[in-house]
Amino acid sequence: MFIINRIVFALNGLAILALLLSYVAPFVSPELYWPVAFLGLAYPVLVLLNCVLMVYWIAVFKLRFLYSLIIILLGYNFIPSYVQFGAKATSENENSLSIVSFNSKYFGAYESKKIEQPDRFFEILDKINPDVLCFQEFQNYHTPIEKNMFKRLFKRMKGFYAYNIGLDNEGTLNGKGMVIFSRYPIIDSGVVEHQEETSNFTLFADIVAHGDTVRIINTHLQSIKFDPPQYDAVKNISLTNDSAVSQYTTITKKLKRAFVKRAKQAEAVRDFIEASPHKIILTGDFNDSPTSYAFRTVKGKMKDAFVEAGSGFSRTYVGAMPSFRIDYMLHDASFQSSNYYAKVFEFSDHKLLSCTIKLK
Repeated sequence: MFIINRIVFALNGLAILALLLSYVAPFVSPELYWPVAFLGLAYPVLVLLNCVLMVYWIAVFKLRFLYSLIIILLGYNFIPSYVQFGAKATSENENSLSIVSFNSKYFGAYESKKIEQPDRFFEILDKINPDVLCFQEFQNYHTPIEKNMFKRLFKRMKGFYAYNIGLDNEGTLNGKGMVIFSRYPIIDSGVVEHQEETSNFTLFADIVAHGDTVRIINTHLQSIKFDPPQYDAVKNISLTNDSAVSQYTTITKKLKRAFVKRAKQAEAVRDFIEASPHKIILTGDFNDSPTSYAFRTVKGKMKDAFVEAGSGFSRTYVGAMPSFRIDYMLHDASFQSSNYYAKVFEFSDHKLLSCTIKLK
């Protein structure tokens, strides 16, 4: 038993060190030191690991469980970004905006299977009755099923103002790709940031609502771009298969590339926010966790709608990995959010998010 305790204690020390380093991840740009970003991504796993070790020490009647407990409590401020208890709901709509944000994955245009739940999607949309909709991965494909989806969507959005933009085959910003729909007039719009070598970008639209101008920002930060072999390697972990080991190297390189690009994009978005003459509502797919440099940089002093009004676990990405919250709804600190809602649809690997934001 003595030897087992020594081994567990050594593992406990490594788990504690890794958790401490994960607390540093939001404050260190991956451009300066990218490995720490991996630990930020692994924060929920590291917390769970330390909890398991706590249970072990309690089971063997050792006070060593206090080490992990103290370290977890040191980072308690990160926990609300992952789990919430008690949703905040309201039926009051005066001076409020109902917001929807959704990475629609082109409504399943790249999937081999047929789109499911189109009727359910529009039922939910009608129930929410949003004032503003921000879509990422949005494009009008012309196969019958997808065309029907877009035909119905544009019919539903009849009378809404819209600003949409995307990349053409030459990589120039033009056409479709992301969109902001607004029930209220759009008086200004444009691209916040776009790195020429990436298909991810951020756009904005200034709307006039309830006697004030509010800046809506829709962002899609750098994707990791895993291919099927990388997903297969994660599902079937093997350190003896040369092919699998090669895929783990590729996974590491792709994660590193994405961490660094998101850092630059996040800084550009933050500069734009700080220069804004209007209060901000920001939504989108960050492709990164709440304990990341990208999220902390963009969020700044804004409020997180999930933390303010959500309930349960915050997971928004329902694909293979990383299966954490990577989609967000942020807003000016003077606004109040309620009615936070997340819904899964079979045609997308992201949840649709909505909330009500009361303007002050």
